Amino acid sequence: MQQYPSFHDWFLVGIAVEAEMKTIVVVLRSDNKADQAQLVFQGASRCLANGFAAQNIVYQLKILDDFNSAEYKSAVSALEEAHPWGSDWPRKKIASFSSSVGAEMLIEYLTLTVTQEPLSAA
Repeated sequence: MQQYPSFHDWFLVGIAVEAEMKTIVVVLRSDNKADQAQLVFQGASRCLANGFAAQNIVYQLKILDDFNSAEYKSAVSALEEAHPWGSDWPRKKIASFSSSVGAEMLIEYLTLTVTQEPLSAA
C-alpha cells in the first residue's frame, strides 16, 4: 500500500463479491474525481460492511496484519460475531475501512492488488 496515495477522503463507489472465486473488489474514487482505484482482495473469507449511505467517504484504510494487536483482535471479534467460524481457521490480514461519512468495512483476505488510473474528463 505504500506506493499508493492515502485513500483519505476518497469515495467508496462500489463493492462486488465473487463468492465462488473468494474475491472482493472495492472501487474508490478520489475526492477531486480525477482518479479511480480498484482494490482486489483475493482469498477473501469474510466481509462485514455497516452504514452504507448515499455518500460513503473513506477516512482511513488500514491493513491489520499484526495478529497480536488489540486492533486486529477487535476486528476478528466483529467478523466472528457476524460470521462465526471459531478459532480453528488460519489467520489472515484484515483491511479495515473507517469512514468520515457512511460505510465502514472489514475484509479478511490473503492478497491485495491495487490498481489506480485517471478518470477521463467527460
